[in-house]
Amino acid sequence: MSAYFGSVETRTDPASYHWDGMKRLGRGDAPLFAFQLTMAGWGHFQLYGQPPRRVPPGTAFIAIMPSQHRYYLPADSPGWTFGWISIYHPYLLARMTRQVAATGPLVKVAPDSPLAAVAVRLMRGAIKKDFRDRFEVEQALFDFLVAFERGVHQTRGSSGEGQRLLDEVRSRVVASLPHTIDVNALAADYGMSRTHFSHFFRTRTGLTPARFAAEVRVREATRMLLDNRTPLKQIAEACGFSNANYFCKVFRRFQHLSPMSYRRAVR
Repeated sequence: MSAYFGSVETRTDPASYHWDGMKRLGRGDAPLFAFQLTMAGWGHFQLYGQPPRRVPPGTAFIAIMPSQHRYYLPADSPGWTFGWISIYHPYLLARMTRQVAATGPLVKVAPDSPLAAVAVRLMRGAIKKDFRDRFEVEQALFDFLVAFERGVHQTRGSSGEGQRLLDEVRSRVVASLPHTIDVNALAADYGMSRTHFSHFFRTRTGLTPARFAAEVRVREATRMLLDNRTPLKQIAEACGFSNANYFCKVFRRFQHLSPMSYRRAVR
């Protein structure tokens, strides 16, 4: 309760599910924020003085508490299945509050996105208590914040230069496999120095080119893991990793699971 808590729920009775952000906390309770992701059905999120907004599958909201909002199951909903986490960490709360003030409380969450992966990891950790220690918990919480901010940034710029740049670099990385393409080569494609290109890429996408290239390779590996017959060594080689051990290390950094754990989870 000093870091975060969470769960997965299904609600079907409108009379029993209604939360007001100004009445949620008791006297002496620490402020927090909640992230709630719809998995099936839908509910409403509403800021005071504004119309309610439907929260369908693949959409999440951030509720800062205390703040002037409410969320509830309306009478015409068939039900609402969702996963949620509530985070107390003061630094994360302050940063998330600024983010929500700038971009709003609702966000789309793609099923295969880093945000979905780390949110589900935190939900599972709250239920199963399977984090190794408090340091792993805090790492996951910070990963969640960064994934959220990145997802919002990418969504806002999805029709602009940033998205086009991501698409171009993604295609270049995939086309180069099983060889890796370094930042110098990417910079040369754009007629820039490594330093200039890195700054250019980050200001338009919110990412570093090296990390994005690694993420693309992990995504390719994720697709290959769906085939249970492909050995990890072969996947590592096909996706430009020097060996299976290094592949496992990088995969865990992005997906918060080992490749074998991921494969078992989606089997």
